[in-house]
Amino acid sequence: MKICATVFTIGWGAALAFGWIALAAPPEEASQLQTINIALAALGAGAGLWAWLRIRRGC
Repeated sequence: MKICATVFTIGWGAALAFGWIALAAPPEEASQLQTINIALAALGAGAGLWAWLRIRRGC
């Protein structure tokens, strides 16, 4: 249960942090960097969602 809770917290934290970085980036920033930030935000959201589903089932 502790591992699921840790993955949940880190996953959603990464989703929020990298999502904010992608949204707040200046227009002249390289598109590769923005793509990486969006991908990391999506991975964090996926990990957070997966952990939440595991916690609901009892991990």
